[in-house]
Amino acid sequence: MTSVVDDDFLPGEPEGRLERGELRGDVPAALRLGAILAVAGLPLGALWALLAPDVYVVTLPGGGTGSPAGEADHAFDAVAIHLLMIAAFGVVAGAVAWRRRHRRGPVVLVGVVAGSLVGAWLAGRVGALLAWASSPVPVLVDPSAIGTSGAPGAPVPAVLTGLPASPGPWWIALIAGLGAALTYVLAAIVDGHEDMGRDAA
Repeated sequence: MTSVVDDDFLPGEPEGRLERGELRGDVPAALRLGAILAVAGLPLGALWALLAPDVYVVTLPGGGTGSPAGEADHAFDAVAIHLLMIAAFGVVAGAVAWRRRHRRGPVVLVGVVAGSLVGAWLAGRVGALLAWASSPVPVLVDPSAIGTSGAPGAPVPAVLTGLPASPGPWWIALIAGLGAALTYVLAAIVDGHEDMGRDAA
């Protein structure tokens, strides 16, 4: 007894699956993208060093030190500027990687995340190296205005020094990798195709 089986019920090859050869071909592209992103961190760090505000400290003749009002906010501003720049760097990196239609896939995703992480880490290190301190300047200050003991309204000679800005802890670089990964994955979800709309190379 023979039976006729409809072809629609036969298991077929899953659509959208990348072949092993295609994945291997994506490796050089992912390495190039990662290297470009790592190098892009160098000018990013230099830009942060130009934008980050200095934190000024006043040194009194007796050896006491203090900060003028609002200077503590500048330390936070420097870290916040760095964080926002790193986050934007990751999002742009993920968007640029997604635009490479013929290389869309998991290999490029790993490459863009790794490159963003390295680039963001380099940006922090370069920014910390290029952030400069201003030369000491002699000033007259009211000791009570900088949080030290002293009679209000009696200015004393002191030295005002600008400390170099700090980009913050190293783990801020993780924000870039997270931004790149989220951008790439969200673009793939919005695309909706099983092959992510990948074009033939």
